[in-house]
Order: sequence, then C-alpha cells, then structure tokens
Amino acid sequence: MSKRTEPGSALRVLIVDDEPGIRGMCREFLEGLGCQVHDAASTKAGREALSTNVFDLAIFDVRLPDGSGLDLFRGTHESRPDLPIAIITGHASVEDAVDAVKSGSVDYITKPFDVNRLKEIVELVKGRMPAAETTRTGVFDFHGIIGISRAMRSVCELIKRAAQTPSTVLIQGESGTGKELAARAVHEAGPNANEPFVPIDCGSIPAALLESELFGHTKGSFTGAHADSPGLFRSAGKGTVFLDEIGELPHALQAKLLRALQEHEVRAVGATRPQPFKARVIVATNRDLQSAMADGEFRRDLFYRLHVVPISMPPLRTRPEDIVPLARHFLRQLNAASDRTVQFSKRALTLLAENDWPGNVRELQNRIESAFTLTPGDMINEDAFGTTHIEPRPRRDGDRAEDYEKQAIQAALLKTDGNRARAAKILGIGVATLFRKLKKYDLK
Repeated sequence: MSKRTEPGSALRVLIVDDEPGIRGMCREFLEGLGCQVHDAASTKAGREALSTNVFDLAIFDVRLPDGSGLDLFRGTHESRPDLPIAIITGHASVEDAVDAVKSGSVDYITKPFDVNRLKEIVELVKGRMPAAETTRTGVFDFHGIIGISRAMRSVCELIKRAAQTPSTVLIQGESGTGKELAARAVHEAGPNANEPFVPIDCGSIPAALLESELFGHTKGSFTGAHADSPGLFRSAGKGTVFLDEIGELPHALQAKLLRALQEHEVRAVGATRPQPFKARVIVATNRDLQSAMADGEFRRDLFYRLHVVPISMPPLRTRPEDIVPLARHFLRQLNAASDRTVQFSKRALTLLAENDWPGNVRELQNRIESAFTLTPGDMINEDAFGTTHIEPRPRRDGDRAEDYEKQAIQAALLKTDGNRARAAKILGIGVATLFRKLKKYDLK
C-alpha cells in the first residue's frame, strides 16, 4: 500500500514544473492561501509523487525535461479521473491545452501568468468538493457518509451533483458498502429532502406481491385486497423511491418498471387506467448487471434507463484509510446510546486497519458493536475481537470480488450458526438472493 500524506482540511496541491522560479512562486502563493504544496521538476518525479501521496489538485507544465506534461496529464486523468488538473502552457501550445481542458483538465494557464489565476483555480476546485463537514483531521461527514479517502470524496461529489437533478440514479457496489446510505444522501442533499424516502428490498418480497407494493392495487383485485392501495411510487409524493437489489426484480416486472420510468405513471393491479407519480427513483444492486444482461436475466433497455447517473461504492479494502475513522464513528454512536465512554486501544485500531473486511462497512460496524457489548470496561483491546472471528491477513489485491463475497457469506453463516434468514440480514441482502449466491458458490 502506498504511503499517503497526513490528511487535513487544507487543499493538497502538486506542482510539476522544471523551472525552480515558477515552482517557488507558486508554492509561496498557494501556501499563503492555506494549501499544502508538493512540487516536482519532471514527469518521473511527478508520477512518483502521485503514487505516494493524495492530492486535491495537480498543476502540470506542458514542457518538461523528460517528456510532455500533456502525456503526464493523460496518464493521470486515466488512472485518477476524479483529480482536478490545471495545465501551464506557452502560447505556442495553447491549442493542446484547450484540448486537455475539453478532456478533463479544469483550466489552463498561459505563460507568463498572474499568480491570481492560481487563486481562481483553487476556488474553483474547492467549489467542486463535497459540502461535507470536515474535521481538523480531514474526516468528513456528508449526510452520514463518513470517510477520509479521496475515493469517498469523489462519491460524495457525485451524490451532490445527482441530488440537484430528478434523474434516475443507479448505485452499484458489493454488499455492505453503504448503497442505501448513499441513496439517502442523494435524497437528503436534494430540494425535496423533507418529502418521504421510501426504501424497498426487491429481493425479499415475493414476486406475486411486489407489483402491488410498488404500483398499488384496487379493492378486490386479488384475495386480501380489502381496500385500494396507492403503492410506494405514488405514496412517496415528491420524495424518493429506493429500489434495493434491483437485480432481483422478476423479468415480467422489469418491463412494467421500464414503462413507469419512461411515462412517469403507474397502473395499479386491477386498475384500467394509469396514474402519474412525482417521486424520483434510485436503484441499487450488488449484482453485475452487465453479466445479467448477457445471460438474459436483466433487460438491456431497463439497464440503460436506470444507468442515467451511475454511482459506484468502493469496497472498504480499497480505501483502508477510512477504516479507523469509521470505527471511531461507530464507537461514538455506541457510547452516546449507552452513556459509556469506551475507547479503542492502539493495538485494537491497528488490528481493525489491517483486516480485509470482506463484508465491508456493515461487517466493520457489526464487529465493533459486538466488541463493545462484550467489553466490560472502558477500553476495547484486540482481545475483544477474538470471539468475532476477526483475523488480520495480508491484502490480496489480485483476488476477485467474488472471493470476498464468498468469504462474507461464510462468515455470516458462521456467526448465525447457519441461520440463513439472519445471515441474509447481516449481509444486507434478501433471503432469495442469499440462496442464489449459496448455489453460485456451492455453499451448504
């Protein structure tokens, strides 16, 4: 794992320019604005800095002694598309700089330049960052999303943008990564935050009842329908309907959902006429919908109708810097709910940070709650995790996501003594989904 800079609330800026005078001038000016500045004199040094540090803004000169700054820009933008990059260029290369701006650079600066242009770029970048409450240690809380990593800041930025539109949002990620939390954040950051947020698990409701739950039914339309029901789409008003585990939606119902999204109206079971609805729709899945489409299990036209604003939740193993802030957050919540003042020992935090967490944030939260409950005193030591089967192990970046998912299922079944309903609840998936995954991984 790369060594990272100590995070803080200051904007972290990388300057790559071979002229010492320009680097010094930029450093002095940016530090005067409260930025943390790292500079490099070549593309090689710039790449090394990018591989070992986290930056909020990079500034590249076009002409460097060992290559083109535009090549450095393209490589960086491909590997880290969330990183804002500004280009410093001479008049002869303005056309190339303009092309760079079109493909992802935030701006370009022509030489000689006024350092106040740097201030404009810094303010632009700060304006694009999530409106999250950030502590002096760099930990942010964006509508309940806790983190410190650049990856989660990027997720929060996407959420902030999505919140201001009525577009359908598709949230994808492994079980336990916080997909429902992200959906709630989209709702809460939007203009209709005071309207209802209505979640439903498409994998836990029998197919025969799901259509009625979503779209409503008329009195007498089926056995037990003793009165009209508007369904979730209409009862949500101008709020949000969150369809979790959309990949488990029966194929016949997928066509009806597609029509509902296209026409923005639903027809209740037993009704002859459709009724309009005003709610926005957010969906989530831990399935690979591309593979499901190839297998004929998920409609291609529905996928593209849902895939308007895609948000991908990164697994916890790819952002280990978030583990300790999350652990402390969960412990603060437990302390507040019980009037205790329990803390982690340094060794306990190290143990948490070294774990792979195949069950992601949900697993981390469950393990901490278990350790908190079993700790009689005011200090959670590493021994407190002995009964929760937590084991530090080397990271395996080459492992497939399926390996971690299989491990998470096995851990949940072990924790619940094989109770599949309870295991599904821990994993945050429907029982039907769990049965499908047990078959997939040949688990008993």
